[in-house]
Amino acid sequence: MNIVKDSKIFFGCKIDSKLREALAQAKPGDRRYFEDPDAGFLRICEVGEEKWIGKVVDSGVNVTDVENIQRNVLSILRRIAPDVRKAASTVKIFPIDDTVVQPARDDAAADSNAGPYIANY
Repeated sequence: MNIVKDSKIFFGCKIDSKLREALAQAKPGDRRYFEDPDAGFLRICEVGEEKWIGKVVDSGVNVTDVENIQRNVLSILRRIAPDVRKAASTVKIFPIDDTVVQPARDDAAADSNAGPYIANY
C-alpha cells in the first residue's frame, strides 16, 4: 500500500432534492460560494449519478483540522441554503482521483462514462 501525497481530499454532503432546489434558488452573491472552482469555497462534484457539494483540500490535512473543515462546509451551506439543515454526520470524506481513466476500446463497457472517480460538475 502506498500513500499518495499529492492527491486532493473532498469533504462534502450529498445533494438531495431539497438542497438541489436551494442551490438553484441561491442569491447571485451567494452563488460564488459554489460556482467558482477557483474561489476556494465549495465545489459541486459527482460520483456516477450522485451530486455532492463540498470543499476540496490538499492531502495530508492535520487531524485537528478535520472538524474545522467540516464546520466550514456546513457554515457555507447554511449561508447558501438557510432552510436546508445538514447534520455534521452528513459530511463525508473522499479521496479525489482527478485522472480520468478511459476504458479500453475492446471492452464491452467502452461506451460507459461512469467511473469510480469524483469529477468536477
